[in-house]
Amino acid sequence: MLRNTNLDLSDFVVAEIAVVDATGAIVHCNRKWQETAKIGMLSPEQSGGNYIAECEAAIQRSCHEACTILGGLRAVLNGDVPYFVATYSCPFNGLHHWFQVQISAFQFGGKLHALLMHVDVSALQRDPLTGLPNRAMFDAQFELALSLARQSGQRTGVIIVDMNGLKVINDMHGHRMGDEALKTLAAEVKRMAGSKCLAARIGGDEFGIVLSANYDTLSAWRMRAHFMFGIASIEAAGKPMSISASVGIAFYPADGTTASELLTLADKSMYAHKRGLSVA
Repeated sequence: MLRNTNLDLSDFVVAEIAVVDATGAIVHCNRKWQETAKIGMLSPEQSGGNYIAECEAAIQRSCHEACTILGGLRAVLNGDVPYFVATYSCPFNGLHHWFQVQISAFQFGGKLHALLMHVDVSALQRDPLTGLPNRAMFDAQFELALSLARQSGQRTGVIIVDMNGLKVINDMHGHRMGDEALKTLAAEVKRMAGSKCLAARIGGDEFGIVLSANYDTLSAWRMRAHFMFGIASIEAAGKPMSISASVGIAFYPADGTTASELLTLADKSMYAHKRGLSVA
């Protein structure tokens, strides 16, 4: 049992935690809050920062979710409700995240305060079969990548990977074998994407990769050839079965300037690849 009364256990929680007074002033925060603040998301001060002011500034930047959170905080501080919970999306450190904020009434120094906890719940935006991020995370990250590329004048893009022959595998060997094939392809998509790109499952047998800034275009085309010639095999009916995929690619800004344009072009590129046609 821990008996050191000077030990702040909140410093060991993987969540940003702060205590806010009736004016919104941050009177205490944990180590994680301070670490996150250094990257620019929250007030870096142990005391003196004002959470209400930060919410109001976010509202001025057209962050509608901040308006909801601010309303919840004021309701708790006014004693109207004992707690408030909301989920919001937020770009943070170059990646898109989903956070949950939990706000509860808290007596501190004989006065009503609010205890705030921000928890990264991005892991919930994952496909249960493959473990990859899902379509919602893919779309959010792609929009963020495009926004950052517009601001910096850099290049980005998207790769669509569509498995070949999943229906045949399901019909011949059952859906369990089809699931194994999808998981095998998902692992290879993630490996090929690397740590700087986001790989996601965006449909039944379709995967997407959001490219990092100034991703090497030649590497993207090499990835296409890699998937076409069979990336791995699974054992079906005692025999190895090769898994392959068709790949479509679109780059910003050369091929389009919006997510819709680039995804449409990448889809066309992928279907052309599937038909064995050359891509314009």
